[in-house]
Amino acid sequence: MKFVHYINSPLLWKDSTNTAFAILAGIETLFAVSAISLEKFWGDYSWIIKLLFVIVIFLIIDVVIFIIKHSLAKDGISLNIRGIKVNIRKGDIFKANGWKVIAFNEYFDTQVDDIIIAHNTLNGKFIDNYVADINELNKIISSENDDNTSFKRRTRNNRSIFPLGRIIRYKDYMLLAFTHFDNNQAHLTQKDYENCLRVMWAEISRTYANKPIFIPLLGSGITRFDGTPHKSNFDLLRCMLCTLRTSGVNINQTITILLTEEAMQSINIYEIKGVK
Repeated sequence: MKFVHYINSPLLWKDSTNTAFAILAGIETLFAVSAISLEKFWGDYSWIIKLLFVIVIFLIIDVVIFIIKHSLAKDGISLNIRGIKVNIRKGDIFKANGWKVIAFNEYFDTQVDDIIIAHNTLNGKFIDNYVADINELNKIISSENDDNTSFKRRTRNNRSIFPLGRIIRYKDYMLLAFTHFDNNQAHLTQKDYENCLRVMWAEISRTYANKPIFIPLLGSGITRFDGTPHKSNFDLLRCMLCTLRTSGVNINQTITILLTEEAMQSINIYEIKGVK
């Protein structure tokens, strides 16, 4: 299934073909500067046979380059976005060595009961397995200082609501206000999603303290997008990269977007190189 994605990758074929042309041009130049004549190789073959021979050689080189590029990209790629190094690869965010971004709802709820937060979500696994003292976490959230950020909380029914994209640091985690939460449903619109990502990049720039950042594929879980058809993992990843490109923030550490095995199988990673 995954290899089929690459077979159908116009960008991968384009890059492979350009490289094959460059190799043929290099070979031609090498023969020219070496004053080596190809006539003795061609013999008395007609020009059609010679042309077919060149085409076959080109296709062989093209396919070999394609296979090499596919092998290098199948487990992940690295990009440079406005001077920021971005890695995209499969991995477990909890095993990462750096800041780990965990998505919450706008209230930063911490109740894992399969109603507010599901146990099998990244949010639920974080609280179940990596928060030793839930009261300490709640205290950190409630006492978060708004002085150093432009994205300040507001109050509704005596509860603090944080703007989407706002980050609260907890140990080596960045807790992210990612979704609205109403009637026990986490949801946001496409516009909310894009604005959230832009705020998130600004907040990461404010809080990362020169440590590497690891982010899951945001929106790929049980999040519901209001009034929008199902968003593919490719679209979500593309949106994350595009908002980073247009955010204008400066981050001097590597950002790694970690994908699950399922997400890796569903995305043609190489095509992400062409995202503008």
